[in-house]
Amino acid sequence: MKKKIILTTVFLTITLLSACQKSDNSQIQKSTNEKLSNEQTEKNSDSEEQSKEVGTDLENLEESKESIPSETQTAQLSQADNTESDFSLDSLSDRVFYFSSGAGGWSTDLFINSDGTFRGNYHDSDMGDTGENYPNGTLYFCEFTGRFDGPEKIDEYTYKLSLASIEYKHEPEKEEIIDGVRNIYSTAYGLDDGEEFYLYLPGTKLAELPEEYLMWVGYYNLENTTETELPYYGLYNVNMEQGFSSYVYEEQSLLERIEMEISFAEESDTELNVKLQEAATQLDMNMIGEEIFQTWDTVLNVVWKLLEAELDDTAMETLRTEEREWIAIKDAEVEAAGAGCEGGSMQPFIETMKAAELTKERVYELEKYAE
Repeated sequence: MKKKIILTTVFLTITLLSACQKSDNSQIQKSTNEKLSNEQTEKNSDSEEQSKEVGTDLENLEESKESIPSETQTAQLSQADNTESDFSLDSLSDRVFYFSSGAGGWSTDLFINSDGTFRGNYHDSDMGDTGENYPNGTLYFCEFTGRFDGPEKIDEYTYKLSLASIEYKHEPEKEEIIDGVRNIYSTAYGLDDGEEFYLYLPGTKLAELPEEYLMWVGYYNLENTTETELPYYGLYNVNMEQGFSSYVYEEQSLLERIEMEISFAEESDTELNVKLQEAATQLDMNMIGEEIFQTWDTVLNVVWKLLEAELDDTAMETLRTEEREWIAIKDAEVEAAGAGCEGGSMQPFIETMKAAELTKERVYELEKYAE
């Protein structure tokens, strides 16, 4: 009996110990599981935070990459900056380059396009050069087109152009007689034999320009001018040492173009009359008188060409008949003016000055046809 009770007690003790151990193990397991769960949660949370941070960093990196230009973009931006700062032929689209004697007796007009192509004309006259079939004198003229290569930058204010080609509407040296005037088609004076041209930008220091260029554009003595910089675009034929000035070109009416030609003649006439008053000998007076006549005779022929290009056939036929009558009257009056001192040293001067007077009057009469 005692043995049975002891066994039962032992059994109960073992059972209770097992139960306790299971309970403790369960608590430990539970505690362990909770701890692991919390640690996993914290790890997951940390992982999520890290993922968010990495994601944000990646987004920022992508944005940063987008904001940093590529090598191509950098080159394009650099090229754009250079394009804005450098000269372009587009700047010449409203300009006409002008090469002349200064008094308007002869000139070459040149227009340069943005792609380097150009067009222009040249004219000169010698109304004293007459013949049996051309009693009204000789006119030199040409129309031309061509192309420049460039521009190549030399320095801040200088660019180089190379003459690639030039073509003429009429074959140079060809002659034809029109309305008693011998027309001799020529080449473009100022572009002749040119290969290399320098284009000077406004702001170029006058003191740094070639003396030959300055002489052509009217800067004969820098000590006598207050200007220190070139006020316009200039073009210099390096080979031939010839220079063009330029001005803003606006499409002009026929009347405006004629008025411009007349204004050149008026300026020259004023200067020549001052020289005439200062002439010391009859020979000097004769030479200056001839210059005055040539000035107005040149303008007469230029105005005639302008009218011929604009007026219709009927109007020009009427004008030609009138012109022939005027020439006959002029010749008679010139002869009569010189008859009073025939054979004397004054005769050439008297006749020349009478011819200049009548020619000047005729220029103003022709101007009215453009009104």
